Amino acid sequence: MSLFAVLGLLAAAASAEEWKAPPIQLPKPLKHPVIAATPEELGRLRAALKATGPAHDAVARVVKQADEALSKPLAFPPRGGQHNQWYQCDKCQLALKTIDDTHHECPRCKTVYSGEPYDDVVYEHQHYAIIRGASNAAWAYALTGERRYADHAAKVLLGYAERYLRYPYHANTRNNLAWKIVSGGHLFEQTLNEAASLSCDLAPSYDLIHDALSQTDRAAIRDGLLVPMLKNMDKHKAGKGNWQTWHNAGMLAGGAVLGDLAWVEKAIAQPHNGFIEQMKVSVSDEGMWYENSWGYHFYTLHAMTLIAEYARRLGIDLWSHPTLRKMYTLPVHYTMADGSLPRWGDDVHASARGAGWLTEYAYAATKDPDLLPLLPQAPYWQSVMLGRDPSTKAEPPILTSRVFRSAGHAILRTRGEAGLTAAFTFGPYGGYHGHFDKLSFVFFGHREELGVDPGRAASQAYRLPIHRNWYKPTLSHNAVLVDKQPQRPACGKLELFVANHEYAAVAASCDEAYPGVCHKRLLVLTPTYLLVVDQLTSDKPRRFDWVYHNRGTTIECDAVKEPGKVPDKFVGLEYVQDIKTGATASPIRAAFAGKTVTTHLTMAGAEETEVLIGDGPCASILDRVPMAVITRHGTQTAFAAVLEPVPIGRRPAVRAVELTGAVVTVHRGDATDQATLSLANELDVTTGGKAVLVTPR
Repeated sequence: MSLFAVLGLLAAAASAEEWKAPPIQLPKPLKHPVIAATPEELGRLRAALKATGPAHDAVARVVKQADEALSKPLAFPPRGGQHNQWYQCDKCQLALKTIDDTHHECPRCKTVYSGEPYDDVVYEHQHYAIIRGASNAAWAYALTGERRYADHAAKVLLGYAERYLRYPYHANTRNNLAWKIVSGGHLFEQTLNEAASLSCDLAPSYDLIHDALSQTDRAAIRDGLLVPMLKNMDKHKAGKGNWQTWHNAGMLAGGAVLGDLAWVEKAIAQPHNGFIEQMKVSVSDEGMWYENSWGYHFYTLHAMTLIAEYARRLGIDLWSHPTLRKMYTLPVHYTMADGSLPRWGDDVHASARGAGWLTEYAYAATKDPDLLPLLPQAPYWQSVMLGRDPSTKAEPPILTSRVFRSAGHAILRTRGEAGLTAAFTFGPYGGYHGHFDKLSFVFFGHREELGVDPGRAASQAYRLPIHRNWYKPTLSHNAVLVDKQPQRPACGKLELFVANHEYAAVAASCDEAYPGVCHKRLLVLTPTYLLVVDQLTSDKPRRFDWVYHNRGTTIECDAVKEPGKVPDKFVGLEYVQDIKTGATASPIRAAFAGKTVTTHLTMAGAEETEVLIGDGPCASILDRVPMAVITRHGTQTAFAAVLEPVPIGRRPAVRAVELTGAVVTVHRGDATDQATLSLANELDVTTGGKAVLVTPR
């Protein structure tokens, strides 16, 4: 890292330490709406609704949705909702399909489920639809002044005020009584969901129709719904985690619309839990949410956005916090070749542009030019309300190789036809939503995902064996297992990072994942291939499994012939299908054939090497990704492999890979490349004898 980059990080850290919280107070007099929008913002929305064109269409869409809500009978479910993790077939570990409110079918085995908790998942969706309809109606009232919209929103709020404490208290668990006591709710199964609903919809709806409500109705909503929800979430002091972020958003929103300063103070400044504390302990120096999952980064950022926006409308400046700002600007630097972000931890398919509507608020508050390229160039609700001209164009930043030391990630990029990108993770364990994936990587090229991290099941199968035995453990990642067991929660150590426009390299080590084992991994990205070198040493003889997953329709390997003996007592192997095994002392070649690109794996030979190929789950147990497991034994071993993506119809250039001591030699066409990594972590990469990448001496 350059001196200027180091100084920049130090300055950012210092500015975060120096940030002083503004006074926490409520406007006097309290005039509604107090958090939903300012008079200027409402004025922009009303003007657009009266006009014609794309801006009108963006605003009118909400009024149309309000009309749809008013056209339907209002029928409250008989009880609160339940988490989507229960909407699964236990046998097939697949998401269910809804037949009707009380019948739910497995798409594979056709088993039909009924009753609690399956019906309750459908009820949850119905609650969300009712509440969203009330929110749209409240906005329609604020924009048009038509009383019928306010009446519908009031009917929903009063209906829930009458039912909230009557709905049975429940949680997302059946067996953990302590967790149920602290984390459950009445309307939803988690304080998390109740806080999100309160902050996103219920409190703003009350805010927007406040002046249309009678004193009696205000009191009923306050005492039957808003205050009980606030008290319920406040019993759960979640501390470091996305739950508390949403609790804070709920407390700020609910407290503000009720004119209760104590709740607002808790949301921002409560020791160990408030916004200020979370900025200190839950976000990396670069702006990455600690759970090491882009899905949960943006999920948390949604709550952070509400906190900062509602505070702004109260006259409290939280947008000036430098760490909060970096949470919006950081993701773009992780963008992969297909526009997505690395699917680490419990994530499905996040992208920086996909969160543009959140970034809109950050841009309005900060006018940070780095955010402008992430924003849509067509009018939509947020751009109209906040007053940005969406026709203003901005060039996206030129993405280069970067290392994020605090978050524990490195992004390698090289120029060339393939547009290769690799993302490497070596940082702190992400907790509940993190995975046992230290020193793993993902690989992209030719604008496609190649090397795969499966993230989590799209159906949120958190409670099922497939989550704890496949998605979270090490076997499903491009990593190295020891003795057929998943890693322990661990943090790696960055050993080197060096890059130029044509080549990039990163090395990191970890001795926490497996006690008694030290693992060091080097990635070298060239314009045409990725070199992966692993060195492992142990205090006793071990089994080491080098694992790689790559998108494709098939996998072929010259070291395997027929189905062979499958290792037993191997966590996660029960989810691998079409297994073939073999053994060889020769170099190993495998091909992951895709529709447009084939990724060729070439690994240096060694004695007593076992090979297993097959396919494992990705988005679901039905979404299969080819994989290879290459096994060696001993107190120390090494792997040196090249991953070369080649468009269909072309032949791979890499002929062989050799590993001799600290030197890896790649024979590529008529050229020879070498990478040498010294014990002092000094790297030299040459091609044809010419140095192309060298660490500073």
